[in-house]
Amino acid sequence: MPQNPTKSTDDAAWWGRRALASGQHGRWSIGPLDLWLLHGEQEWQMVLERPRDPADATLAIDVPCADGFPADANDLLRFAGSPADSVPELRVALADRPMVSRPQNPFYVPARGQVTLYLSSPAWVQLHLGEAMVQEFPVYTPSDTWFGPNTVNGELCYATRTQARLDLADVPMRPHRVITPLTIENKASDALFLERVNLPVPRLPVFADEHHRLWTPAVRMEREEDRDMADMKIDSGPPGVAGGAQRIAEPRQAGGRHLMVRAFTALFQ
Repeated sequence: MPQNPTKSTDDAAWWGRRALASGQHGRWSIGPLDLWLLHGEQEWQMVLERPRDPADATLAIDVPCADGFPADANDLLRFAGSPADSVPELRVALADRPMVSRPQNPFYVPARGQVTLYLSSPAWVQLHLGEAMVQEFPVYTPSDTWFGPNTVNGELCYATRTQARLDLADVPMRPHRVITPLTIENKASDALFLERVNLPVPRLPVFADEHHRLWTPAVRMEREEDRDMADMKIDSGPPGVAGGAQRIAEPRQAGGRHLMVRAFTALFQ
């Protein structure tokens, strides 16, 4: 039997299982993304649209909804062969590549100094029908960037702009963004000009707090004399400020909580 309809709330989790009976539509509006699902007689159909700005904070869940797909819907996706009693489930994931954040206003971290920033990364959505994941996609598609000193040494990443907030109270509530408290300790003898920072988000799990805000563990990067590289340490649990947080997604990549990464410098443009 379908669950009770979820119409709209500012304090709801957009992820999770929500049943749709045969012939019913569901709609999820998550930041810039609109997602429609239809439970057909022998298949599921999905439509995705991104009509709003990536910074949009919309959250509306209408399951089941009275309206069908938009009249001008493009790129209809069809999924056949799932058991008739499958219940659709949306899950949260992080990007499948590192995320390079560029502060809108770069700044210096002095020698022997440290600072904690609150960075946010766009979420990916994974659609499961029963036990099988049938599709995954970003809430919005970030641009590609290369991070490294040349075309040989480096890696393909995603790029995002950030305010690099120093106070959590200044970080906007957006349902499709995952917050990472990042502490940068500059152990070098010269100042670090922070114009880009490379965060390997595929190595991070995701937590949801009691207000359904999304988090990764706190991350610490320690810069030695080598400007490029940083010793990166990932906490084992959610940040202390994420009250009542529960782990809802595992890292895409294993490899422990302590690694060396190229974090700060990308000379090749």
